[in-house]
Amino acid sequence: MNPLKVLCLHLSRMGWHTLIALFLLLCCSALQAKEVNPSVLPLAGENAADKPSLSGEEREFLQRKGRMTMCVDPDWLPLEKIEGGVHVGIAAEYMALMEKYLGIPIELVATTTWTQSMKLAKARQCDIFSLVMPTPERLEYMAFTKPYLHFPLVLATRDREPFVANITLLTDKRLGVVRGYAFGELLRSKYPQLQIVDVDSVVDGLDQVEHGEIYGFIGNLATVGYELQKSYPELKIAGKFDETWELGVGVRNDEPLLFSSFEKAVASITERQGQDILGRWISVKYEEAMDLASIWQALVFIGLLLVFLLYRQRMLQRHNRVLLELTRTDALTGVGSRHYLDQELMRLLDHYQRYGERFSIMVIDLDYFKEVNDRFGHPTGDRVLIEFVGQVRQHLRKTDIFGRWGGEEFLIICPNTGLQQVEVLAERIRQAISAHTFEETGRQTVSIGLAVCEDDGITPARLVALADKALYAAKAAGRNRVAGGPTEAVA
Repeated sequence: MNPLKVLCLHLSRMGWHTLIALFLLLCCSALQAKEVNPSVLPLAGENAADKPSLSGEEREFLQRKGRMTMCVDPDWLPLEKIEGGVHVGIAAEYMALMEKYLGIPIELVATTTWTQSMKLAKARQCDIFSLVMPTPERLEYMAFTKPYLHFPLVLATRDREPFVANITLLTDKRLGVVRGYAFGELLRSKYPQLQIVDVDSVVDGLDQVEHGEIYGFIGNLATVGYELQKSYPELKIAGKFDETWELGVGVRNDEPLLFSSFEKAVASITERQGQDILGRWISVKYEEAMDLASIWQALVFIGLLLVFLLYRQRMLQRHNRVLLELTRTDALTGVGSRHYLDQELMRLLDHYQRYGERFSIMVIDLDYFKEVNDRFGHPTGDRVLIEFVGQVRQHLRKTDIFGRWGGEEFLIICPNTGLQQVEVLAERIRQAISAHTFEETGRQTVSIGLAVCEDDGITPARLVALADKALYAAKAAGRNRVAGGPTEAVA
């Protein structure tokens, strides 16, 4: 790509402070007539003491095997691609580290499509799949290591479309997913009301969005963001799902020693090594050094468009605020997301440790909610959760933090609140839900577990675990009740 085009593309995403600094930098560069070259971080050094060791049985198995065959997605940058018969991308660098750890060669099985790769994996014509996530069907012929890459699942639309706070309500829109990808199967099962259609590839899906053939394309943030930045200036990321694309190595399930060896290979890769790999593929790359003429052209371009870019920056800031809100909000109910609750627990715990200001939490679970989904269907269950949230909000204080912990389980954080106060609030909520008649399902009840932060050694996970323990006690005692108390001592 022409370096001037690369520069212009990224100028539109910069703030005015950055633009001024860049303007001065380019002026200095023009006077000194120096070339600009990218820098690349080296891989972190290995620390053998921290790595899991292969057992004697595993080493003997690998020596007998001699080599491994590998299937990949042939067109999925920046994650991976087959380019000139060579495996490249983020996954390729991870696999190189695993190959070194295992001590035997990994040979690429060349394919042209994802579907072809999956067919070969199913037929066990390749021993491993470099980057894949489990589905019920794939578990019949593959075992899956712990994920080594995690990316949010996002929705790309045309730039003129509004941001989507609740993707599950887009029941009248056609949404594309690459044919054969795991999330196509999982999303169809979880959201049967959505119109999910197959596309041939990420590029095919984004092309259809750009031409108005489908409303949006669903994919992971890394791949979608890479393609938008490279080729689709008229598209944007307009929303996110609660689900995360978690990808590990798929291993044929008829060779358990091969699987256990790859579990250790994945665990052997350090966090620093992973960060270095991601930095090389997701950060901005300049393919060529800029010559003096290109620098002067860029200076003229900056001068002409500076006012427009300042306006553009304000618009981007507004859009970024909307995206930030999406990460803080549960898509279905509109209350805080799990990520947001984790942040607030850490903040209040830090405040407690500094100033001694205790706080309480309550975990609320709708009793027999599975029966609601089984009897009335998941769409009705979703509407019950929304109605439940509306009822709870009527009894919360302005300082209380309310969010969805997962499924039908909700968490309320009550700052500057002791046991007596939180018991009163929890009982008020329990009685209100018990007395309320839900529009589609009639009466519902809730069980509530309480925990109070009164111990300097407590952690967020421990505090929630105590509230969960109290919740189970409330359920064991007959449901529709409140249970719990202060934290126990931490050794």
